Amino acid sequence: MATTFRCRLTLSVSPANPPLITEQLFDQQYKESTDSPIDEFLTRLQAINRLAPQPTNFDPFQGQLVLLGVIAAVESYFRTLFRRLIAFDSICQESVHERDVSYGAAIHLPKDMLPEAMLERISFVSSENITKAIREMLAIKGNLPPDLDTAIKDYARVCQLRHCAVHRFGKLGVSNAISLGLTGHKSLLEKPLKLDYVALQNTIAISTGLVKTLNNFLFNEMLSRLPAANWSTQYVRDKPLFLSYYKLFSDKVSTNRSAQPSQIYKQFLKQRALFAAGNRL
Repeated sequence: MATTFRCRLTLSVSPANPPLITEQLFDQQYKESTDSPIDEFLTRLQAINRLAPQPTNFDPFQGQLVLLGVIAAVESYFRTLFRRLIAFDSICQESVHERDVSYGAAIHLPKDMLPEAMLERISFVSSENITKAIREMLAIKGNLPPDLDTAIKDYARVCQLRHCAVHRFGKLGVSNAISLGLTGHKSLLEKPLKLDYVALQNTIAISTGLVKTLNNFLFNEMLSRLPAANWSTQYVRDKPLFLSYYKLFSDKVSTNRSAQPSQIYKQFLKQRALFAAGNRL
């Protein structure tokens, strides 16, 4: 059999790969945070935003890297919140009873971390995926409120910019242009992203807005669907149950942090009483 000619020319000299011992690259002493998912997100966001280039010397490429970190922080918020809700809320648990997890996850993950295995197969970068996950993983019924629907759609547009930065070195692809609106973007196909300081801060504001809007919505949904019989209307007796939800959603990092749990509890009881009396919120 005739051999095929293959030349052996060298245009770039590649050195031998250095060792990469991946099992030494993760913090074995790490303990899961007890902070609320939104506090974890806001703390990460503060650290990420400190890396943002300043307007007087803005580097668009560095700005793209900051954008990647912001999207990663939002994704972490979703996964942490969903996991914790599934771990302790009975209705959320029922909604995922028939979902599969890998054998490796079932064997090696502790019980409260098992939802992570289900969430590995979900991507929170499109409005369809986010809405579907909220409905199916958390058993949310009915239409999402307009403010949350808008927040999700705006965030999905930010994710399209992130997709360009990660997968196309900043250039606009056809699928991204279609998602963003082909009419306004078709002349920009294969053009690089020029992210300036204002645009970067706007993407951060949109991402933060989604997290806070969803956080408020889910807190209200989780409390609203608890049976009225669960509440004695006495804070001392209701405190353990109320705090289990309050601590999961409360914001202690923002300048406008969450009110004290006793204050929120009083507002909750007042709204339930008004509803029972026929006054719709």
